[in-house]
Amino acid sequence: MGEYLADDLLLRLQHRQFVFTIPSMLRAFRKHDRSLYADLGRLIYELISDYYSEAAGRKIITGMVSSHQTFGEFAVWNPHWHTIVLEGGFDEWDRFVFIPLGASEGLCRLWREGVILFFEDRKLLNNKLARSLRSWKHSGFSIESGARIYDDASRRDLAQYIIRGPVSLEKVAWNPDQDEVSWTAKETGQYKGELRSFESLEFIARITLHIPPKGKQLVRRYGVYSSRELGTWKERPALRGRAPGKWYGRESIQGDGLPADSDETLEVADLSRRKAWARLLKKVYEVEAMGCPRCGGDLRGEDILARR
Repeated sequence: MGEYLADDLLLRLQHRQFVFTIPSMLRAFRKHDRSLYADLGRLIYELISDYYSEAAGRKIITGMVSSHQTFGEFAVWNPHWHTIVLEGGFDEWDRFVFIPLGASEGLCRLWREGVILFFEDRKLLNNKLARSLRSWKHSGFSIESGARIYDDASRRDLAQYIIRGPVSLEKVAWNPDQDEVSWTAKETGQYKGELRSFESLEFIARITLHIPPKGKQLVRRYGVYSSRELGTWKERPALRGRAPGKWYGRESIQGDGLPADSDETLEVADLSRRKAWARLLKKVYEVEAMGCPRCGGDLRGEDILARR
């Protein structure tokens, strides 16, 4: 699967990895109702897609691959979403619009509001608990976006990383005399090389907890990477000209280079990107993000830029 993503699917454009997490109190729902995997993956795509369109001032079709993972170090239950997101998208004329995107305060607020409303709509959260989640300074909703894709090597490494299993055989060793499995955490991160031992049956129970239900897909593709959109690449020079070398449709196309006028790339200005978060929060979730926290007045452009 990782090889397919890197060599056959991801366009030769800039991408970024995002990791979306939710508070501990909401993670139990993922354990007992795993049908919600795809719903939150779709929510992530819609948040980013709506932001791109708001920032660009017109409809933008982007692309995303989402991998839902349920495990953390030592196979603890920690559902989160690894996503590879195209930094920008294509407008109605198939021009690529470059929109650099990171884990900004605006995206984090959209993620928090979107998830809370998602759980409220399904009667999984009452109003009191929802208000409490919104008021917490450290709410447990987080987004990481450190890894970017610029070349084939980083594309391949990241594609393999987001589909990894719950345990690496390099980290574990079995002691048959004591019937124990030792697990050494990676040197970086929260546990910094910590060694833990588990009875064999406990280890098996930890790992089997992360086996997905039959028929559930943990890796999903959205936008230009969906099956429906992939079928249109042959008729769209702006997409097929940026397709990976092993893309299945390349063999049937004579001269897959781009016409001289179709390689146009537009970029959205920094200030427009920042204002888009505030407009989207207000439009979708009725959250006022443009107001001054001190006086309640509207923030000016230079004030918005200061709130990086």
